[in-house]
Amino acid sequence: MAQPFHTGRLHSVFSAEFLRALRRELAGLTWHERANDLYAFHQTDDLALNTNTHIRALRTYLAGDEFVAFMEQITGVQLTRGHLDLAAQRYKPTNHLLCHDDDVQRGKLTRKIAYIIYLTEDWAPGDGGALGLFAQDNCGNPTEVVARLVPEFNSLGFFLTGHSSYHTVEEVTSDDRERWSVTGWFYGPAETDDMPSSDLPKSVMVEPVPLLEHTCDPARWINAAYLKPQTQAQIQDSFVEQSSTELRDFLRADVFATVQTEVATLWASATEQGPAHVCKYLKAHATHEAAPVTHELLQFLQSAQFACVLSSVTSLDLVRVSQQVRRFDRGHYTLVHDQALDPAGLDVVLSLSPAEWIDTWGGSTHYVADADELLSVSPQANSLSIVMRDDGTLRFVKYVNHTAQESRQEISMLFIEDCEE
Repeated sequence: MAQPFHTGRLHSVFSAEFLRALRRELAGLTWHERANDLYAFHQTDDLALNTNTHIRALRTYLAGDEFVAFMEQITGVQLTRGHLDLAAQRYKPTNHLLCHDDDVQRGKLTRKIAYIIYLTEDWAPGDGGALGLFAQDNCGNPTEVVARLVPEFNSLGFFLTGHSSYHTVEEVTSDDRERWSVTGWFYGPAETDDMPSSDLPKSVMVEPVPLLEHTCDPARWINAAYLKPQTQAQIQDSFVEQSSTELRDFLRADVFATVQTEVATLWASATEQGPAHVCKYLKAHATHEAAPVTHELLQFLQSAQFACVLSSVTSLDLVRVSQQVRRFDRGHYTLVHDQALDPAGLDVVLSLSPAEWIDTWGGSTHYVADADELLSVSPQANSLSIVMRDDGTLRFVKYVNHTAQESRQEISMLFIEDCEE
């Protein structure tokens, strides 16, 4: 298969009994749960030095000159002997691996061929877990899955890696089956044209703009309890200590009910945001004609008046803001991407989601620094989440899996402090 990039599959490379014995050995190993913005699955340690009979035999065969030469012959790619990655994965229900390109260098070598040996028998397309291959736009960004390799026992799937090899392991949607595989990469000499060349669209970044001079009584919108100086002082004390706070029942109940009703009418004309290796969700635009109350609320939330309310509970001097009305359905997410990082600032999210959001659905916002998770925030109806995010802290919205019974809906904002302070 040459499109969307060079991909192939070899059938009956091993005996079925060998693979069943291999799986039994793998089942006895220690498995680690791996989960971040990009993936959720279970994995063994590197199998390079494993001494189990069938695991050792598999590595010896794959790394042997005969098989490496065969892979060179059928792909036309020069490979370096003695360099092979090998590990096993189990994808349990809702596990997934989102869009990425496998374009990774290791010194003077780079990944050249990715391979997957499928170990699950009688897997059906409806079980999920297919290897999805993305087409690209004119800028080199992934657009949509245009081809799939469904797991097939005793087959070896492979593809040429590089900055055009965007792919995904689609979510396992079976309720009671696991997708088992052994995967890894063959390496070869790095070349100058191995460097990425894609440019992200400008729409990925929402540029903060100056606050609006919008005159409106905050009491028209905000729960009166949050406008009391004593309450604001208590919230500020907590925020200064924790760098975050969550204000439940933030809008007046009548306002929230109207906004929920109006926003529900906006999604038919919403646009899907991407590209897929950065994010996937819907963004709506609220006009005064289509959603008059929501339109006025959005203006208020971008105003200097609302910034003053935020200042009262955070002590921050805020001067700029960006804003989006977003919905995350099943299969939606945001990823940490080094070319699409939000500037440091105050994240303010007004949740329009249903009252009860189940954490196992995904869809929570996670704040991380290095390898540490600092905070996670789940959607709660009419709750205002306020989080101060510095330069070393990244955030992402976790993949919403197929068990979700609702959509995550919100008004998402980023406020920027006065740089002269």
